Amino acid sequence: MKLKIILISIVTLLIAGAVATGFFYLRMARTQVINFDNGDKLTLLGVDYGKKHVVPGAKTPAATNSTSGAPRRNQRSSTSFTTSEDTLVMWVRIEHDPQQYPNYQFFIYDKAGIACGEGNRNYFNNMGGQQSNEVFAIQFPAFPRRVGQLAVRVQGYVQGAGQVLADQKFTFANPVTKSFPTWTAESLPASKEDSGLKVTLDKLTFGAISSYNRDQNNPDDAINKGVTIAYHVEQDGKPVTNWEPVSIITSDATGNRTYGGSGTQWQDNEGSSTYQWGLWPSEAAWKVRFEFSKKSGYDQSELWSVTNILFQPGLQQDFNNYNYNNNRRRDTNTVVAETDLNGIHLKVYPAKQFTDVGPNSQPQGGLTISAKPSPPEGTRMDVIMTDDQGGNIEFWNQGTWGNGQGSTYRYGLRDITGLTNFNLSVTMHKSRYFEFTVKPAEAKADQAN
Repeated sequence: MKLKIILISIVTLLIAGAVATGFFYLRMARTQVINFDNGDKLTLLGVDYGKKHVVPGAKTPAATNSTSGAPRRNQRSSTSFTTSEDTLVMWVRIEHDPQQYPNYQFFIYDKAGIACGEGNRNYFNNMGGQQSNEVFAIQFPAFPRRVGQLAVRVQGYVQGAGQVLADQKFTFANPVTKSFPTWTAESLPASKEDSGLKVTLDKLTFGAISSYNRDQNNPDDAINKGVTIAYHVEQDGKPVTNWEPVSIITSDATGNRTYGGSGTQWQDNEGSSTYQWGLWPSEAAWKVRFEFSKKSGYDQSELWSVTNILFQPGLQQDFNNYNYNNNRRRDTNTVVAETDLNGIHLKVYPAKQFTDVGPNSQPQGGLTISAKPSPPEGTRMDVIMTDDQGGNIEFWNQGTWGNGQGSTYRYGLRDITGLTNFNLSVTMHKSRYFEFTVKPAEAKADQAN
């Protein structure tokens, strides 16, 4: 009996120590496998929670290229990594056709399936140097930390069938055992003000219909739902519609945090936006931090315009490769226009009209702009492009990269066939930030479906 008590005490101390250091590892009691019709096989290896994350088994050899023996690009050669905050990591082995890259997304649910969050897929290692047998660490920045059982759905791209959502789920016990505080919600409507701009949050609902539809067979699945906000904005006491939320951070008392953004619809000075996803509505309150950005009505000090920029023929492949691989040599290339705007030196490089894409392919052209130094936090750079008739040219933001010394902005231009030139306006303006602590309400039936 004494020996049994001692053993129990030792186990208890080990678990307490693991929790105290922010690390808990859970090996699956049974093997869980999800098979896709293309022959791919996904196996759940284990789950851990904390700041240090170790490949289950911890004996996986350093990953190498199967032909040259050199480390593969973006590959980790160790068997562990660390995160700055306590993070839930699910380890999955994916066996697949070596000629196809495994393209899978992972979504985590509570038992009731009311809400879900997406995991960040992190390629970590391969098994014995085989490119068809690889380990992925799936990090979940948000998950229902107060519940006991968690479930993960997997969606993958299957050639010939498109995006396929598996019927099976990975399930495991929640490794988080600590308690969390409870936040107190504000009453709605609630108003906040910053430098003469006043935002009033009228409504925040979960389970609203979203523009994303990942599970066409089950429209009520949380994977298809979003969060809707309703608000109105005043500047110097007058209603305005030229300020809109461009970034939304949603957090809760358990440490969850998600990032989103959305377009705005206006009706009678009332704005509404839907973003995906929120958090778990069982929480007493969410903190919702909005970044509002001006969309029109810029001051002259915030605006730079360049007219009659000529398109040059070019290859899409060269455009992409140049932006990724030759950013450091950009200053040695031709500049079509440059200026200083609010302390930032801007350069516009020749706009390309792609000659290696089909007439219905998008984008049909590309534009690159550099900024030195990088705009400080809280300052946004936006662009507007128009043709010679004043019509807007649509574009995709194809990425921004850089550091405090400088940033590069890359835009893919749509529907520019036949155009010879265009006009460009660049704005550099400060955002305004507003935070509310709100209890989310359930969307009405007409909003949710």
